[in-house]
Amino acid sequence: MFPSFLSKSYVLLASIAFVGCETGYQPQSFAGGYSEVLTAPDEAVITFSGNGFTSGERVLKMAALRCAEVTLAHGYRYFVETGASHLGTQSSFTTPSYAQTYCNPTAFGTFAIGTASTPYIPPQQFYVYKPALTVSIKMSDDRKALEPYGMVINGRKVRR
Repeated sequence: MFPSFLSKSYVLLASIAFVGCETGYQPQSFAGGYSEVLTAPDEAVITFSGNGFTSGERVLKMAALRCAEVTLAHGYRYFVETGASHLGTQSSFTTPSYAQTYCNPTAFGTFAIGTASTPYIPPQQFYVYKPALTVSIKMSDDRKALEPYGMVINGRKVRR
């Protein structure tokens, strides 16, 4: 039996390991991250992709952070979202079924008796959602100059 403090330590380490699985704020890699393309001197398209452990809310926050960083990196103070697209993907996988027989024999000379059991674990299907978002932005040093621009949702311009 483990001492109490050791089992608590293992739970803490396991929690930290799972938190570390979500996509970090990093350039695009196999685990997700951000990328951007400058489409004009004052326009950019930013994409942030998460992995199966990343929430949609985190992807939204990280995309907004990247929009702000790109704006500042190109010498502007303000940006406005001119459009957004959901690029999330859903996938699934199925584990194989599993069965193993366990036996508990007892021998008495040349005679034996015992019990046997075969637990069966059926196949299980797991669904994985990987959120991703692409945001188009317009950047400027003049806040008023960005007022005519606004995000388009369902064909309608949204003003903030």
